[in-house]
Parts: sequence; structure tokens; C-alpha cells
Amino acid sequence: MEPFFFGLIVGIVTSAPIGPVGLLTIQRTLTHGRVFGVLSGIGAAMADALYAGIAGLSLSVVANFLASARLWIHLGAGILCLWFGARALSFRPLRRTTEHGYGAPGVVWTFISSLLLTLANPLTILFFIVVFTTLQFGHQDPLRLLLLVAGVFSGCLLWWVGLVLATARLHTRLESRTLTLINRVSATFIIVLGLISLGSVGHLLLSSHPRTP
Repeated sequence: MEPFFFGLIVGIVTSAPIGPVGLLTIQRTLTHGRVFGVLSGIGAAMADALYAGIAGLSLSVVANFLASARLWIHLGAGILCLWFGARALSFRPLRRTTEHGYGAPGVVWTFISSLLLTLANPLTILFFIVVFTTLQFGHQDPLRLLLLVAGVFSGCLLWWVGLVLATARLHTRLESRTLTLINRVSATFIIVLGLISLGSVGHLLLSSHPRTP
């Protein structure tokens, strides 16, 4: 299989599970419109492509660093999720007559926040390492690696754009009360994921200081 198309499939599979970034993308699409949803997807796709490049190069040092820094990664992800969720709860996704929602976040922050939230999941790079190693996609050929990373980015972006368009289409068919409920439910899930991430921080701290008999 050509590296680009292989990366395309891997990118779609990587993005498909609905996690914090997926919920955030849905919430931003409902609240602020398609542009902000797509920007969130681009940030996530850039992060996945970066991890795919690291995995393809077999940078074990970087991978080990991410594993050793998982406490700080979980802490940052938890804080981001709580902050995003709290902000989302304060918005009411009313119907819009223009593409821009009210009180929308900045374009740069929309991209960067999604990028950081995706990078906060070190399991992504481990997934890429396992897949690439199993199917023998390595760094021997720089061009093949470049095509592979481009395919991962394209696959991720294809999924996010599809999710945003589906969410935006659903938005036009729903009443404001239903949209508000969906927004609050997604925001609640984001907050719960943030609490779970912070709970992982506590678990890591306890496990690093074993009790003495």
C-alpha cells in the first residue's frame, strides 16, 4: 500500500473515537459555526501528523520523554478540559444568521487550544509506533515518511471536516432548546474527562510514593 493512502486510513482511524477534542469540535461548531469547528480539527490534525512523524522517525528518546512527563501531560489536559467545559456551559448555541457565532474565541486560540489538547494525549504516539512497526513503515526513505505524514494529516482533517459538516447540518434541524441541551451535555462530558485526567495525576503521585510498612 502506498504510504499516503496508508497514512490516510490511519489518520481516519486515529481521529474517529470521540474524545475531548471531538466533543470540543462539536461544541464549537454548534456555538460558533463551521469555521471554528474546522479550525479545531486542523489543530488536532497537525498534532496527530507531528506524532506520526516522530513515530515514523523512531525517535525513542522523544517517546520516552513523553512517557516520563505523563504526570504533567495529564495535569495540563485536565486543566484545559475543565476550562473548556466551564466556558462551554456558559454559552447558549442560538440559531445564527451569519457564519460567526457570538462571543467566539479567537482564530489563533481556537487552533492552538485544539493542538495542545491533542498533544496532551501521549497514547497517540504509542499507537503510531505500534502500527508503523507492525507494518514496517520506518524512516529509511524520507520521501515515504513525508507521504505517510501527509496522509495522516489528510485523513485526520477529512474526518474532522466531515464531523463539522454533519454537526452543522444537524444544527439547522434542531430547536434552540435542544441545541442548548446538546451543548450542556457535551460540556459536561468535557468536564468529566478533565476530572478523570486530574484523577490520573493523583494516581501517579500516589504510585510514585509507595507506602512504607
